[in-house]
Amino acid sequence: MLSIYQKDIVEKICKEYCDGVEENGKTIKTGMIFWVKKRVDKFCTSRNIEVKKLKSELSIIKIKEILETKYFEQIDIWNEFKSYEELKNRPKDSKTILQNIFDYEAFRAHKSKIINGYWLAEELGIDCCPYCNRNYTMSHKHKYDLAKKENKYVFPSFDHFYPKEKYPLLALSFYNLIPCCTLCNSDYKGAKDPNDIIEPDYNIFHPYTEFENNHFSFDFIPEKYEDLVGKSKKIDLKINYKNNLVNTNLEKSIKFFGILENYSNHRDMIQDIIDKKITFSDRYLSIIQSTYGLDFQTTYKMLFETHYDDDKLSKLPFSKLKKDIYDKLEEARKK
Repeated sequence: MLSIYQKDIVEKICKEYCDGVEENGKTIKTGMIFWVKKRVDKFCTSRNIEVKKLKSELSIIKIKEILETKYFEQIDIWNEFKSYEELKNRPKDSKTILQNIFDYEAFRAHKSKIINGYWLAEELGIDCCPYCNRNYTMSHKHKYDLAKKENKYVFPSFDHFYPKEKYPLLALSFYNLIPCCTLCNSDYKGAKDPNDIIEPDYNIFHPYTEFENNHFSFDFIPEKYEDLVGKSKKIDLKINYKNNLVNTNLEKSIKFFGILENYSNHRDMIQDIIDKKITFSDRYLSIIQSTYGLDFQTTYKMLFETHYDDDKLSKLPFSKLKKDIYDKLEEARKK
């Protein structure tokens, strides 16, 4: 479980997501406020008093508030519109009006000059799932029809932190869209509601929470010396937590996504990290750095195939695990 909050960068992307993207004073991407307002006009067509009231309440100002409100205030926004939850233009409509206006599937499928799912995933640049730090969440354009010059836009799942089934108004809210892997989105998180007071174990950390990624650390426990030199794989993995207020929900989140159980299945990789750290001594690393003019971070990435800096841990799988094991062994060496 990692924080993906990047100061100023996230706020800038949120603004462009809502208002649109300009280049040289010209709009090149129309924002979600405009798109949602058009859908309000399209789907609030009934003469029903409640439908008319909903249309008047979904002003440009209110749509902007819905789309850009921070995650810790989103339930308050939802409570303002909760009474419209079952409202339809016609009794036989398959979707409610709120589901049609804030339509997540339409958002994912859109390919014109309007902010869409592919654009958002690309801008955020979260290349690895923030929930598990185990699977890639990268985006790319795939040219699958060369004759028609058509592209297939491949991008990750967006978990709705507050499930769109229960909170349709929040289905397109920026801070409710978390790029993540399919496993975490479908098999672990699904439609579970972090706001559920009956199931307190669902009250997990929001990935946009601004917390330090060193609030917890992976630790390994070898049974004997042979386990450290690859002659055995009897290594138990555990997680240490700092003694602070972050712990409760962080520990709950790690348990919720089965991090310890899943990571324990990667004993070969854990052993590989240990082997590399023991084999490539500090002197060896220093020689590489001085010979090729490299810094520590670059040399570390060459050997362990991931980043060391905390602000880059969400870029590659298992970055947090590898960093913590490396630091554990380095700490033991210095004693």
